[in-house]
Amino acid sequence: MKKLQWWLRGVGAFYLLLTAVNLYGIFINKGFIRQNLPFPVGDAGFGVTLDFWFTFVLDLLVMGTYMLWASRKPLKHLYLVWLVIWLEIVRGIADDLYMIGRGYNTPFYIVFITVHIVIIVTGYFFVRQVPGHLNEVNNLTS
Repeated sequence: MKKLQWWLRGVGAFYLLLTAVNLYGIFINKGFIRQNLPFPVGDAGFGVTLDFWFTFVLDLLVMGTYMLWASRKPLKHLYLVWLVIWLEIVRGIADDLYMIGRGYNTPFYIVFITVHIVIIVTGYFFVRQVPGHLNEVNNLTS
């Protein structure tokens, strides 16, 4: 249970760190985000990019905050670990591969794919170590 508690805290804090860095780029130093675009974008297009990026940042804020709160009683929130694992697979790895395919910075996204894999693998093994974890999953599906 302690491993799962620290996993929720660590990943939640990481999400909040990403939130802070991205809010800096959206509100304080927009060049931080603009320089990472692989193609030229006019002001209107860049504004739309920031608008959609802000939605992603809000998602990170909510997930990170909830994970820190849930870490107080990790056994009660096993479903959250599974949700994060699936989000890391889809919103993480699959999206990063899409971004690489679109011409974004490959080394940058390879680093993040590695981070996603670490989060997925550690979360999976920590939740599997919890006695009765399959009962929790079965209760969610019945």
